[in-house]
Amino acid sequence: MFLLGLLPFLAATHAQSTASTFDIELVEANFEAAQLVPELISTFTPEGVLNVTFGGTDISIGQNLTQDAVGSSPTLLVVPSSNATDVSTSNNYTVMMVDADIVGTDEGATGQTRHWLVNNAKLVQGDSGYSVGYDGAISITDYAGPGPAAGSGAHRYVILVYTQPSTFTPPANLSTAHTPLSTFSFSDYVSQTGLGNLVAGNYFLVENGVATVSVPSTTPVNTATLATASTTSGSSSPSGTSSAPSGSKTSSASSSPSSSPSGAAIKQTIGMGAISGAVGIVLAVVAAGLGL
Repeated sequence: MFLLGLLPFLAATHAQSTASTFDIELVEANFEAAQLVPELISTFTPEGVLNVTFGGTDISIGQNLTQDAVGSSPTLLVVPSSNATDVSTSNNYTVMMVDADIVGTDEGATGQTRHWLVNNAKLVQGDSGYSVGYDGAISITDYAGPGPAAGSGAHRYVILVYTQPSTFTPPANLSTAHTPLSTFSFSDYVSQTGLGNLVAGNYFLVENGVATVSVPSTTPVNTATLATASTTSGSSSPSGTSSAPSGSKTSSASSSPSSSPSGAAIKQTIGMGAISGAVGIVLAVVAAGLGL
């Protein structure tokens, strides 16, 4: 009975969720399709998938949401790839959310609205990944929900998690807690403070009314064209195409998730092969103990 009691422990040990290569490639493709890379972020090679949950509801990457749905700060979960090196409970991290405005915006000329900025955040390991924790963190800019101007098109709100090395040095105007929302240069902040690697990211869309400006069209991500598409029959991400931002609102409420990697899908990724292996080990030990 004692040996059988080890089964749940061994299963949990081997069931730690990881993001597949396909999941990572899908995030990269969506950021490029939304013209966030290289327009806002020069390069993006994530080490995991960032699950974003508003009010208990997981969102899909690039999902069109209402202002009410994203009015309060989300919970974040980093699901690392199997070869991630910068995902650790011992590191410090910087979390931020910026408004990159509509597709076609000259990010270098206009600057970005800073809606959320937290330094010294931590990752807390759990069965589904690493939740972002804020014990001991400094909330430089408290979360401020999106508020795009009426008719200005679908704004892209980007949530990013960076490693924060010991050499990190925040600017004087962004080193005090509860600094109000304002416009800043995202690229200057990243380069001048000495932030480390961009570990994971996600983004969503919010639009206020019908667009009265011209927004360049984008091409949805065709998952069949991704390098690992032919080997993803067991991937946690649905197949098909993933939506990219367009110039008009798709719904007055939260739109249905696209075939992007959703938080719910990633959280349900369980290493069944590893669990089966653990079961086999326990049964073998039991059989040996009984002399079978």
